[in-house]
Amino acid sequence: MRNLLLAIAVIGVGGYFGTKFYVQHKAAQDLDALLDQARPFVDVRYGQVVATIKGELRVEDVTVRMPKFKDELTIDSVGLLTPGFLYLVGFDKRKLDFPEYLGVELTGLRASADADFMRALDDLREKQTASIELTAADRCASTYGMTPTVLKRLGYRELVMDFDMSFRTDAGRLVMAFGADIEDMYEVDVEVAFDGVADPAAMARGARPLLVGGRLEYVDQSLNERIVKHCADEQVTRDDVIAAQLREIQAMAREQGMELDSMLIEPYTDFLLGKRRFTLISAPHKPVDLTRVSLYKPSDVPNLLNLTAEAG
Repeated sequence: MRNLLLAIAVIGVGGYFGTKFYVQHKAAQDLDALLDQARPFVDVRYGQVVATIKGELRVEDVTVRMPKFKDELTIDSVGLLTPGFLYLVGFDKRKLDFPEYLGVELTGLRASADADFMRALDDLREKQTASIELTAADRCASTYGMTPTVLKRLGYRELVMDFDMSFRTDAGRLVMAFGADIEDMYEVDVEVAFDGVADPAAMARGARPLLVGGRLEYVDQSLNERIVKHCADEQVTRDDVIAAQLREIQAMAREQGMELDSMLIEPYTDFLLGKRRFTLISAPHKPVDLTRVSLYKPSDVPNLLNLTAEAG
């Protein structure tokens, strides 16, 4: 009996590793074919493909080079997260139906602030803001974007970022999540739940998503402190910096058809004044048809979405 159990264990382990190597080999073949087609637009090299028993398919040691640029960006790993290894085994044979969980995770994306493709962003931003009259506070607080030049002024020589995006079904609802962590800068996590849609592709097919809840959490790691110091060096007062940042957040809200009220602005002001964490929560009293939000007055939208905020 003991020999039989040992034989079963050996066969099981051998089967797992054999399947694992097959998945890795097949994924590498498919990836190589895809990258060959993309090579006129972007050149991507990688070290190895790894499949795990948890259902993750990971590409490691990725290097990306773009035409017309000499510098490169690197990524420690890019992973596809699936419900489990058995799902991963049949992944390339499945139809486009979505599982209960699927995600993408990118870790260790690194780019030098001096990279030539980053410097091109400075020129683009200059063109975009050429017709806008920027105040000294707007410039030092970077209310129109973090260009490479600004990043270097704030003391960032390299950007190191982790990123993840996923969706899952929970009690018949679609839950979409997004997260980004830029080292020594900030971390943001967003999660939104919908009724009326079964998967993300349904939105492209004309489904009407009904918002049932959402949460945004922003954690400052050092960015606000650096902005305050840089602006002080530029002889810009703290009050002017805060005013510029509040104008920025209000402008972003208005682009989405929303006017922020004092219940939201006051916690955000506390965050800008030194709190590390800002949390925004949406808990509608009933599901909200997002295709009809534009029909409401911007000042009514925060109440419609039942938005609350806190800083801590």
